[in-house]
Amino acid sequence: MRAMLIYLIFCCFKGFAVGQLSGLTGSLSTVNTLYTSAREESLRSDLFGSYQKNSRPAPISDIRCNIKLLSIKDLNIREQTMSSVAYFTFIWNDTRLNWSSSASYSDIEAIYSTESVLFIPPIVVENSVSNLGLISDKTLPIKIAQNGEITWSPGNIYDTSCDIDATFYPFDVQTCSIILTTRGYTSNQLSLSLNDVPIILTSYQENGEWSYIRSNASTSIVLHGSEVYSQVDFSFTFERRTPFHLLSTILPLFFLVSMTCFVFKIPVDAGEKLGYCLTVLLAFAVYLTLVSDNIPTTSTSTSYLSVFLNLMLAIGVSAVFLTILVIHTHFKSEDEEISNFTESISIFVAKMVCWRHYTCCRSTDNSSVGVVSLQEKGGNFKDIHVDPIRKRLKWQDVAKILDALFFRVYLWLIIIMIIIYAVIMATCDTN
Repeated sequence: MRAMLIYLIFCCFKGFAVGQLSGLTGSLSTVNTLYTSAREESLRSDLFGSYQKNSRPAPISDIRCNIKLLSIKDLNIREQTMSSVAYFTFIWNDTRLNWSSSASYSDIEAIYSTESVLFIPPIVVENSVSNLGLISDKTLPIKIAQNGEITWSPGNIYDTSCDIDATFYPFDVQTCSIILTTRGYTSNQLSLSLNDVPIILTSYQENGEWSYIRSNASTSIVLHGSEVYSQVDFSFTFERRTPFHLLSTILPLFFLVSMTCFVFKIPVDAGEKLGYCLTVLLAFAVYLTLVSDNIPTTSTSTSYLSVFLNLMLAIGVSAVFLTILVIHTHFKSEDEEISNFTESISIFVAKMVCWRHYTCCRSTDNSSVGVVSLQEKGGNFKDIHVDPIRKRLKWQDVAKILDALFFRVYLWLIIIMIIIYAVIMATCDTN
């Protein structure tokens, strides 16, 4: 009897466990079989049966948008364009595609379609320089949520115009924009607004030449003829990375500038004075050409670097004329007497530049000699008379004095100009 009772209890427990397991399996099977392609096709037939893609969803349709910037392909200051890799996200509600109140399809959270069957807001990139057509991607899946919310995220490489300010090139900071504007529908029919996060940079890859500083997004309206259209402006600010330009442009320029003044240290008799000066001048001209190739050809802003190069070019040209003057003075004939005025000016300049034994405070006794007149009376020398005669300068001395003067003037002029340029470039961050 005891064995039979244990057997009956075991059979009852086994039946209960099998029944529970079968019920759980059946429930899982029911959940997994809720979604079928036939049910989605039925939903699509119900939604798009009388759907007209050319009709806007509401009297005033609000299109929320944002941009996800992936990278800056190029920012060309000469062509004044920015090439960016990005995609936009547009979100709007279409009540015609809302099935949240339908119990038959409540388990289908979203479906996907393309713009060939959906209403797509006509939006263009207003400042595009490569494609003036509507933003479109016929193969891109568009998400339709259960509550009728539509999410469309077209992406592309967008080439847009950019107002370039080359004033502080190559230490410049540029702000470029991507402007979206509606077409066809006015702002009273189709309105563009910003999403909660208008600019997304989570996947942004830094550019090798430009570093990202900040961004901003704003909405506005634009007038085309007599119609008012909605507009969104995404602006990005970038700063040029300076190490490359510092090593390849600025430092060579300063070295080249410093060579100008040393032409006045070369003796005239060396025969290379004028050749050296012309070589430095030609180097300036070539360098100015190379830098000008990277600067915009517009006159809206002038680069301080161009001004600096032109000033250095002017200094180089003036150095050529002054070198010719020094050479001409050096090789003047000794028969041509130096006027007292020229000699006085030369001595004054010699004292200013401390040339040889001349100083600004005094001159040594070597600058004059004396003629002694002796009269002998009774074996004694009496009435000793000394006539001081100043030692006359030669044309070669005048040329050397001019060299010393021009060297100091050009050296200080170049140092002052370099300091001024450096200070101006240092203020570009505050501007």
